Amino acid sequence: MIDQTVYIPKFPLSQFVDSVWIGKSRNLELEANHYAPLFTELIFNFGDQFQVSGQHIENHLSDDCHFIISGLKTTPFHTRVSGTYESIGLILKPFCYRLLLEKMETDIMKDISKTLHELLLHTKKPAFVKAEFHLIELFKNFSLDSDLIKFEHFIFSKILQTGFLKDFNASLSISQKGFIQKFKKYYFLTPNQYIRLNKVNRAIHLMKNTNTSKLTSIGLDSGFYDQAHFINVFKKFSGKTPGAFNAGLSKLG
Repeated sequence: MIDQTVYIPKFPLSQFVDSVWIGKSRNLELEANHYAPLFTELIFNFGDQFQVSGQHIENHLSDDCHFIISGLKTTPFHTRVSGTYESIGLILKPFCYRLLLEKMETDIMKDISKTLHELLLHTKKPAFVKAEFHLIELFKNFSLDSDLIKFEHFIFSKILQTGFLKDFNASLSISQKGFIQKFKKYYFLTPNQYIRLNKVNRAIHLMKNTNTSKLTSIGLDSGFYDQAHFINVFKKFSGKTPGAFNAGLSKLG
């Protein structure tokens, strides 16, 4: 049995972190495959074996903690947990991957891991508010580029149909090549790959939260231009066809 708690941070940490989770179990044997999500994740593992394998994943072992950073992906990934499970995780904005990579082996990461262990694991009641003050140090003096903020706002206010990037590029003050280079620096994907990742995650959200069984409609509502396009991109990112993925959700329900 897993004892899990989730906390939603407040501003200013919420600019970078969507949620903080704690997971504990005396003995856990778990293997799972996951579709490519639309977030970066930082895991502090204080237990036994915790493996994450796939694209854009970095590991670092300190004296008493195992750090795992998982960024955006264009393919599924795999996790395996064995033995004592005692972990703290941060679900972060997509652009945080590069920032965390730069701090992976620094003293601040080690100090924060010790602080989080004391405030969130070695206590009767997790002190999330106190933990926020320490976590914000990870993002001190960091601000996202204005062009990338503009792209995020644009992408969440539009249906991602063909020609989307052309419309966005026309609004930029820099060249298309310059924007792509800037984007890849933070996201480790091209803008086109990020848009496809958004479409796949939108489709999964609709599958989970609507009653319709018409996958063609879900694909079109998510920005795919026909059924073949929907199936091919969805399978690449999630490892399953839309039909197989949706059938799995039905079984869980």
